[in-house]
Amino acid sequence: MNTTTQNTTQTASKDLEAIMRSVKLGGIASGWQSVKHPTKSAKPADNEAYLRELLEIELREREANRMNRMVKAAGFKVIKTLNSFVWKTGIEIPPSITREEIENADFVSRKENLVLMGATGTGKTHLATAIALSLCEKGRHVLFYTAPQLAGVLQEKSQKGQLNAYLKALKKVELIVLDEVGFITLHKEAAELLFQVIAECYEQRSLIVTSNLEFSQWNTVLGDNKLTAALIDRLIHHTHILVFSGPGHRLEESINRQKAGRSAAASTPSSKDAAKAGVAGKGGQKS
Repeated sequence: MNTTTQNTTQTASKDLEAIMRSVKLGGIASGWQSVKHPTKSAKPADNEAYLRELLEIELREREANRMNRMVKAAGFKVIKTLNSFVWKTGIEIPPSITREEIENADFVSRKENLVLMGATGTGKTHLATAIALSLCEKGRHVLFYTAPQLAGVLQEKSQKGQLNAYLKALKKVELIVLDEVGFITLHKEAAELLFQVIAECYEQRSLIVTSNLEFSQWNTVLGDNKLTAALIDRLIHHTHILVFSGPGHRLEESINRQKAGRSAAASTPSSKDAAKAGVAGKGGQKS
């Protein structure tokens, strides 16, 4: 094929791909050249197989794009998966739910909640993120917020007169992750708005809440005993509480690094030992 013919073919291919994209067939536009076209003498079944393969390329592309949009819309701080989560012996799972049901997010279909409670760094956020991400991969709508972050969004929407519209939009979400309840004390208005969201989720959609505080200490965050009691009352009904105990993973990693450093130092001869060995070696040589 000469250069002119090759350029003409490339231009025609680009024009064809532009048409594909204009009719929303971006997947086929990206992958059609990898599919072998049947010959002129091909049977109808060969043509059908060719068309099927092109459409499957398009379908895979659309599913991947859809999942990426849902993951982006969810607002994860970091991406964590169930494959990388370690179920340590310090994690207490209540008899009301199994590990398999947690990983499969079966509780979401039942409009139940998870409360993950324990010290910082024990894996609560990792598990909450991984469960939510697995739902995104199944094409289901989730949102991830820290408690202060959601409170800030609600206050902003309220000030702009957009609160009702935002609360209406939340009704399309199947799971809301509310992370880090207890790290920052909320103002009265923020606490009341957060209560409103949790109250509207009751028996309508699921929540995963992570906290470093026991329920008895939540009034120090929300600042109002009656509001705290009402919020907890709605939250714990239809809820499975997982308790995370033991040292945080960051502390464990630090301890392991220190142990590894000491082991390496112990196995490496010191400069004094090396000097002694050198002297002994010289002394042992005969002229």
